[in-house]
Amino acid sequence: MPLDPLNIGPLTDAQSRFRREFTDFARLWQETKQDWRDDRARQFEHEFLSPLGPSLTRFASALAEFTETLRKSQIAIADTDQNSRELY
Repeated sequence: MPLDPLNIGPLTDAQSRFRREFTDFARLWQETKQDWRDDRARQFEHEFLSPLGPSLTRFASALAEFTETLRKSQIAIADTDQNSRELY
């Protein structure tokens, strides 16, 4: 009995939304920094925002790799015509 293809559309949608939301957040933070220039703002940025960028980059890379692995695995186990590579 063949496996039903996984719907990877939500994963690719999530990747796009994630990038867009983070870009919007970074822009808003830059605007906020123009008005919030005290020690507390610097501490907030250092403690919470500085580590966020690298963590989000790693997450986005892992999500992209996971999505690609799912896509390839669906092709490898597909029980359909070899010329059909459509994923749902």
